[in-house]
Amino acid sequence: MCGDAVVNRVHFSSVTDRWATPEALYGVLDSEFNFNFDPCPLDGHEDGLSELFVSWRGKRVFCNPPYGPGIRAWLERGLEAEIAVFLLPVRTNAKWFHEVVLPKAAEIRFIKGKLRFGGAKWDAPFPSMVVIFKPVKFWPSTSADDPVDLQVDRQIGRG
Repeated sequence: MCGDAVVNRVHFSSVTDRWATPEALYGVLDSEFNFNFDPCPLDGHEDGLSELFVSWRGKRVFCNPPYGPGIRAWLERGLEAEIAVFLLPVRTNAKWFHEVVLPKAAEIRFIKGKLRFGGAKWDAPFPSMVVIFKPVKFWPSTSADDPVDLQVDRQIGRG
């Protein structure tokens, strides 16, 4: 029992909830999505929380939010963006995962292994995932008599 308590303390707590995005990961994602807005720049000049009150509409967002209890608010803002890509801890037991990510994400990519966040000496004590929100697209049906079908492409993982 004592060993389990130590493991849980290491995996589910941290001195900080702010983790610098690994540059290589950001570069790969930016080349794919062409970001033009980061609401959570580490050590940015503005209070990152103020970005929750700025419109994300029409923006191509990359967000590595503070990994505390406020994750849900960041995810909900991502729904208004042209595209929003989040780097998050894997928390499949969290309400935000089941109530926001699973039903609304266009794609969830679980990262194999553990990331080493910028400036860290060791790998993170938790697994990470990339969650992507895109607007739902309507595609015309093949027949002029058919109504427009709503098609949502949902891809879980990436192999």
